[in-house]
Amino acid sequence: MFGTLSAQAARFTLLYRGYEIEVTRISSGWLAGVYPRTADLPILRSSEVLSCDQDAAVVEAKRRVDGALH
Repeated sequence: MFGTLSAQAARFTLLYRGYEIEVTRISSGWLAGVYPRTADLPILRSSEVLSCDQDAAVVEAKRRVDGALH
């Protein structure tokens, strides 16, 4: 199955500085949702990142977490 994503590769979750970043493959690219894991962390104003590139979506999600914590 060269060139296709498995169901596992189409969705994964990262933990970053107390936030959960849920990355999902969608028809137009990659969607990264950013959610605090504890009530003491700030909720991001914009908690979703859409990108054509998986890595770019993760990098932008981490940048938003960093911005919220500084």
